[in-house]
Amino acid sequence: LELEDRLIYGLTFHPKYETNGFVYLFTNGPTSAKERMNRILRFSVSRQEPFTIDPSSEKAIIEWRSMGHDGGDLAFGLDGMLYIAAGDGTSDSDTWNSGQDVSNLLATLIRIDVDHPADGQPYAVPPDNPFVDLAGARPEIWAYGFRNPWRMSIDSKTGDVWVGNNGQDLWETAYLVRCGDNFGWSVYEGNHLFYP
Repeated sequence: LELEDRLIYGLTFHPKYETNGFVYLFTNGPTSAKERMNRILRFSVSRQEPFTIDPSSEKAIIEWRSMGHDGGDLAFGLDGMLYIAAGDGTSDSDTWNSGQDVSNLLATLIRIDVDHPADGQPYAVPPDNPFVDLAGARPEIWAYGFRNPWRMSIDSKTGDVWVGNNGQDLWETAYLVRCGDNFGWSVYEGNHLFYP
């Protein structure tokens, strides 16, 4: 699959891919636009050889603005939820001050239910997400305070969520992420003060 004027950062298969043929992509673009968006897209793969992605099956699931430090990975947890790693959205030093702001999806690990859409959206917010009842917070957030979480993995035995996070200048980090965690960016870069 090629998407015109968009970058593809990551992909994951639905846990029931063998029966539903769903694949999810993390994209950013349009690359030629002044304002870019991160967008999670779902496509269907044909059930017969050569098993190609059907471009006409594209369905947008969720999107948010991002002009750099896009993040770029996604995976299904053992709980069936889709986890999405989103960066702070800027090209340098968290100039939007999004790292500690839970009112948007930037600098977060997003957790959504794509199998049970609700409220006119193509997904639902799991009721056990940590910010569901916090006024002004995006309820899709599972954890926050990331700079550029560009890779993630979910342990197939324990369900633990691991995120690889690009540092600003000196420190690269790998995080074991739990519900409601704050990893400190941009007050901290890893365990080191960045904007005290």
